[in-house]
Amino acid sequence: MSEPTPAPVPTPADKQLSNKELKELKKKEKAAKRAAAKGGSSGSESASTKQKESKDSNGKPPTATHIKKQLNSAKIIESDRKVPTMFGHLETREQRISSSPQIASIVHPKILALTLKISTYKIVGSTARCQAMLEAFKDVILSYQTPDNASLQRNLTSHLSHQIEYLKTGRPLSISMGNAIRWLKQRISIIPIDLSDEVAKNQVIQEIDLYIQEKILYSDKVITQFASTHIHDGSKLLTYGHSEVLKKLFKYCAVEENKSFDIYIIDSKPLFEGKKLARELSAVPNIKCHYNLINSLSTILERSDIDFCFLGAHSMLSNGRLYSRVGTAMIAMASKNKNIPVLVCCESMKFSDKVQLDSVTLNELGDSEDVINTKPFVKTGSNLNQFLISLQNKEPKKPQQQGTKKDKRELQLADSESPVLNNWKELKPLNILNVLYDLTPPEYIQKVITELGALPPSSVPVILREYKTNA
Repeated sequence: MSEPTPAPVPTPADKQLSNKELKELKKKEKAAKRAAAKGGSSGSESASTKQKESKDSNGKPPTATHIKKQLNSAKIIESDRKVPTMFGHLETREQRISSSPQIASIVHPKILALTLKISTYKIVGSTARCQAMLEAFKDVILSYQTPDNASLQRNLTSHLSHQIEYLKTGRPLSISMGNAIRWLKQRISIIPIDLSDEVAKNQVIQEIDLYIQEKILYSDKVITQFASTHIHDGSKLLTYGHSEVLKKLFKYCAVEENKSFDIYIIDSKPLFEGKKLARELSAVPNIKCHYNLINSLSTILERSDIDFCFLGAHSMLSNGRLYSRVGTAMIAMASKNKNIPVLVCCESMKFSDKVQLDSVTLNELGDSEDVINTKPFVKTGSNLNQFLISLQNKEPKKPQQQGTKKDKRELQLADSESPVLNNWKELKPLNILNVLYDLTPPEYIQKVITELGALPPSSVPVILREYKTNA
């Protein structure tokens, strides 16, 4: 008789597993698949890159989405970014500049030069940047050639998109630049198909010239005529930074209308834009300029009887808030507390249908090094330090015998030529933030003066509707 075979030992697979055990097995299987995929990713990645290179080498121009992918892949991901968590979603200047070499080969030289000027703050201001961009687009359109089996109406907009993506690497586009780009693409899309390329390009260039004349130059003239009624002989005006339309307004009142008045120009670091305005207005007769930094604002409002506060604008949002250079909200708030009317001069091309409640969600970060004092720091906080420094200046050859180690260390810091906070990136608790814009609530603004008239901030949506119908 054959011996009975022993019953098989039940394996874990033969047992009826519970739901918890089944989930754990599935997790282990997924982890094993991921590990296997990672192990063979190097070969697959090289193959995929070869395929992409072969696709790009076909001679076809890259699309706008492909350009965006190249820019995103080239951006620097800083693990130790010295940016607070609240502003972590905003791009730094280094991240924008790092992606610029990826598409430089297909960018027009005028756009390359303009991007460099904008990124180095050679061209500052929403209006100046928009006008310089449109002038550069004229050269881009002149040198454009429609490829075979393509139409100018479709291919020219994609060609401009490549230039715009590179332009964004210098600085984010302003509201006026975005409005101008949308208008230009819309005008290109409605060009008749039966027109030749040369005629179509000349037509687009003429429309760009007309846009600059109407939306920038003529608009500034109308705004200056509206706002000049608030300026009289002997008026005392307050302004902040530099604004092109305000500069034209003050010159118009002094030269054309022969009015004499005082202007208190408030300025702040790091760009010190008010210096340019003070330098230009000081040469104009009938204008007496007073240049002050923003830390003396309360003193000026206390001792000077300011009649009006004129402010420029980067943009006016649809909820009536003013989006302008950082510090504008404080100027408007302090003027409102002193019952000084705040007037904003803004072209209609700067109006946006966006709604923003704070200056954190959307903003621009500048270089943190710009707000650091670059001159040697001399501590004069105590009489002892002043006395020791004066002794050292009088007798540099004799060593100081008195004083503690702390005093000697401060003297060495005073004599050194190294800038203050030169090693601030090594200090983990310290974050230096250079925010370029802020929001001013509509309660602080009495009137917004545009080429369409003078209206309260609550009527901004009306101007937006008028702008869209006339666009």
